[in-house]
Amino acid sequence: MHDHHLHLFAAAAALTSADCSPARARDRDGLARALRAQPADACGWVRGVGYFESVAGALDRAALDAIEPSRPLRVQHRSGQLWMLNTAALERLGATAQHPTGRVLRADRWLRERLGPSDPPSLAEISRRLSERGVRRVTDATHTNGPEAVAAFAAARARGELAQEVVVMGTLALGAVAPPPGVAIGPLKIHLAEAALPDFDDAVAAIRAAHAQRRNAAIHVVTRAELVFALAAYEAAGVRPGDRLEHVHVAPAACVEAIARLGLAVCANAALVAERRAEWERALDPRDAAAIVDVAALARAGVRVLHASDAPYGPLLDACGAHARPGQSAPHAAPSR
Repeated sequence: MHDHHLHLFAAAAALTSADCSPARARDRDGLARALRAQPADACGWVRGVGYFESVAGALDRAALDAIEPSRPLRVQHRSGQLWMLNTAALERLGATAQHPTGRVLRADRWLRERLGPSDPPSLAEISRRLSERGVRRVTDATHTNGPEAVAAFAAARARGELAQEVVVMGTLALGAVAPPPGVAIGPLKIHLAEAALPDFDDAVAAIRAAHAQRRNAAIHVVTRAELVFALAAYEAAGVRPGDRLEHVHVAPAACVEAIARLGLAVCANAALVAERRAEWERALDPRDAAAIVDVAALARAGVRVLHASDAPYGPLLDACGAHARPGQSAPHAAPSR
């Protein structure tokens, strides 16, 4: 079985992080217990994952200081797009003035640079869990992956930590890499964020550049605006068989028709949609709530659906190619986007 979209090193790191998800932390007291009980890593940091506002509202520096005033603490939102840091963490990073609230959005690269060099987490346990579920091949969909990621996955396989074959999505720099056995170069990953969409012509040029490398493109879309942008970009750039869309949480009928007409695949996490549907219906504009994706309907419309876990942001696939039930390990059942 192939898990077509996950994030291996993030999933491995989640296994040694405090589970701050609504299913586990539940409320502010539960969050405090989870974070205070979490051992620090070798550098003294406490790391939490899977947080959502239903637990204790919008976390900021002051809220985290009240929970953990001494040890540097960083908590990742379940979307993967936001880190929340306490004062000790901001001081350790030299970022108190730059990020006075402690809320740092879309800054993974910045955070890695400030944290400094470190060995990647072992992939042995997440690989074991994937093997238990019958997963023999995975696609790592981290959009920043470059040649160093290929080397890291190859090294993990050589050490015997990683049993699965790996397809590596990422940047255009991957096009120049000759991968070793067990590692393959996958699509260019384009990560859209509605609040900061790229220049349209740049997006079209990126798709064409991937095609020139004989690679596909894969575009992350979770909102209506992101989906419309991605479809327009594919219309302008042209579609290569195997081009795809990731997630597609909101899919109006006209967009589903366009996806099918263009021949795009959709990589979907049906369990995550089912788990979050009621919440999204309350939070979204009524037009978007009515267009929350139905994965089965995509297939009926002639769209090729690729099944994926999006671990650690969604539940792992089970041995039948479906997803683990809500509440099962993901690896911490941390909800996703």
